[in-house]
Amino acid sequence: MIWLFFLVAAFQALFASAPWIDVWISSLFWEPAKGFAAARSPVLTVFREAAQKTYFYMAILALCGVLAGSITSTYTGVPRRVWGFIFCLYLIGPALLVNGLLKSFWGRARPADIMEFGGNLSFSPPFEIAAQCQVNCSFVSGEAAGAAAFAISAYVLTRFLRNKALRRIVFGSALTVSVLGALLRTVFGRHFLSDVIFAILLVSLVAVLLSFMFLEHRGRGRTRLKRLGQG
Repeated sequence: MIWLFFLVAAFQALFASAPWIDVWISSLFWEPAKGFAAARSPVLTVFREAAQKTYFYMAILALCGVLAGSITSTYTGVPRRVWGFIFCLYLIGPALLVNGLLKSFWGRARPADIMEFGGNLSFSPPFEIAAQCQVNCSFVSGEAAGAAAFAISAYVLTRFLRNKALRRIVFGSALTVSVLGALLRTVFGRHFLSDVIFAILLVSLVAVLLSFMFLEHRGRGRTRLKRLGQG
């Protein structure tokens, strides 16, 4: 928790003192004649759509686990409180905090819409409430938030795999999909790098807070998730 708050403060200080970093990073993927050409790549588009569905299916799987928890204490070998953690992570993080609050009211224009990249809106730094966008705005990235929730969920669920090699392969694959899926939002010109970074950090903060409620036994503050997988 302390490290996450430190990272949020550190990145906020960085982007507040040097907001040009966002524009510079986005400019690496933009050309005057072609715009953000990668956004029209069939391969990258298919990957992005597949990643989106993967994040969504994880949330649906967690919902099934929560519903099944009213009948049995485990679902697919995973305790119901773990499914409750994953479902609440998606609900509070990507759904409510990111898409319901920040993207709806922050007003930050997307990279492809600002004047530096051929649009007609003004650039605004992260954490600065603007009036450049009315709905579904740039700060923070909804897909990066979903990617973070998916990666955290995959880490939690792979703790229940007995085979360590398989555990590494599954989590490594999930992490790769999450990282690439999140970074594509900047490559496509749909989000600034800061949108992606803060989406991941905010969802991670939500995950840590929820872990105290769902993933640790009552009265045993030092009991970890690993003990759940062994139980």
